[in-house]
Amino acid sequence: MEKRKKIIELFDEHLDAVDNTIEKLVELIKNLDTELESIRKLSDDVRNAETEADRIRRQAEEEMYSGAFLPNFRGDLLGTIESMDRIANKAESVADEIELQSLRVPNEILPNLKELVEKSHVTYKAVKEAAKEMFENFEKANEMILKTENYEHETDIIERSVIRKIFSLDIPLAEKIQLKKLVHRIADISDTSEDVSDRIQIIIYKRKV
Repeated sequence: MEKRKKIIELFDEHLDAVDNTIEKLVELIKNLDTELESIRKLSDDVRNAETEADRIRRQAEEEMYSGAFLPNFRGDLLGTIESMDRIANKAESVADEIELQSLRVPNEILPNLKELVEKSHVTYKAVKEAAKEMFENFEKANEMILKTENYEHETDIIERSVIRKIFSLDIPLAEKIQLKKLVHRIADISDTSEDVSDRIQIIIYKRKV
């Protein structure tokens, strides 16, 4: 019983670590109009947060392989934590793209990128809550799954709007394509969160049987 409790604690810690990674990315996006040194520091913050999420994931997986849960549920839990970890990876890839390419973001779309990353963060927070509730409170978990889907849809709308705006700007085509890729990467955080919510929904169905 003590081992099960430890695993649940690590599972929750990992959810928080992924959340922290996205928070660091939000901070980076909000400061894209600052000097390069500041952008590098903020990008490193995202990478360090993702590294910490990885560390917790590995610790949780080691504990799970020790046999605290039945094999079926252990597999579901492992799959969920690995899927959640991919969300942190998505956040890190956005930071890498911005910093390593010294990406120049026109002031005209900065507010739109902030809106996009903030909505992606809200989507993650919803699936995070669903994951925390999937052990005991199926009704609350289902409610948060629906919210995740709704937020992801709102993110899609923002994504299309930003891309439309990018291609209306008077900048070289190569820059437009680069910015479009960045927008897709940010929106991927929300898309992957919805994918995880689908996984959680299946786990809930299985646990109800």
